[in-house]
Amino acid sequence: MAKLKSQKEKDLQELTDKLKDAKSVVFSEYRGTTVKDMDKFRKALRKENVFSKVYKLSLVKKAMEANGLDVSSVDYKAPAILAISMEDEVAPARIVKTMAKEVKTLSVLEGIVEGKKFSKAQVEALGDLPSKDQLRAQFLATLNGPLAAFVRVLDAYGKKLSEAAPVVA
Repeated sequence: MAKLKSQKEKDLQELTDKLKDAKSVVFSEYRGTTVKDMDKFRKALRKENVFSKVYKLSLVKKAMEANGLDVSSVDYKAPAILAISMEDEVAPARIVKTMAKEVKTLSVLEGIVEGKKFSKAQVEALGDLPSKDQLRAQFLATLNGPLAAFVRVLDAYGKKLSEAAPVVA
């Protein structure tokens, strides 16, 4: 069923606003993907608060132009699904790359991170990075490591002193 002009304008405004506020956007090809696999893909995206929707490419181009983005490379021959994250720069790329390993019909086309166009190779490299929570945990472990080692040395020294001291009765 064809959309009314008012619905198209509403979709354009929604997409323009999402692109303006997005930390990252990943364009993915999904032609030939089963409904079951698409549901699994969308569920993985929702789990990490990543919005996904299929828009007409003409609508995507208009929304990108409204946000001052280069649309010259957005000339796909296949339909594309957009994965948009307002919180995490890495999440859409990581999820799409992970799902593309399982679902062979799903692939990265390109992306936008913080207003800059990323090629397919750049998006896939971004997908290899750990999440923000994992990076924070690694950072805290790095900070905590020397302190923990120092505490273990003090504890061992205290035990050694207590074993060597004569017992007074």
